[in-house]
Amino acid sequence: MSGARQISDNAVELVERPLGRVLEFIAFHFPPEGAFVVGWPAAPGAVRHDAQGRPALLHFAPARWLAPASCPQIAALVAAAEESAAGTAVDVTGKWREFALGGPAATRALASALNVEVVLEGRECAAVVLFDCPCVLARVGGGYVVWVRSSFADDFAAAIRSLRLPG
Repeated sequence: MSGARQISDNAVELVERPLGRVLEFIAFHFPPEGAFVVGWPAAPGAVRHDAQGRPALLHFAPARWLAPASCPQIAALVAAAEESAAGTAVDVTGKWREFALGGPAATRALASALNVEVVLEGRECAAVVLFDCPCVLARVGGGYVVWVRSSFADDFAAAIRSLRLPG
């Protein structure tokens, strides 16, 4: 997608953000250990943020991290982990589409698909299925960021658009 697309009804705002290079890192051993852990969000559901506060490295599943933000610090962490034979990085650019979900009814919108408060209890992110769409979900500020598998992204946006939620 070349630009941002926005859906808003004053209660829920959904904005698709363009993504650059996206990586997934798969560790060969779990739980992670040694020098590999330094600088990494090692706890399940932990997130490392970039200088602007955006999720930059998400531990979304056992031995799996998503790096949706192409910043030099994260690229260096991933390269060092790969060089130390801790795991492998896979370029998944095009696999995911990123949506920011906000507004006073954002949590309620997600609650129509899952209990987001329970899923994110004690976590910053999780691999989930929302409206039958595989996603990685992270809480950011007063809203959420959702990375949706590209082949499901239009269905995800349509499901959000179809909700009629009071603000």
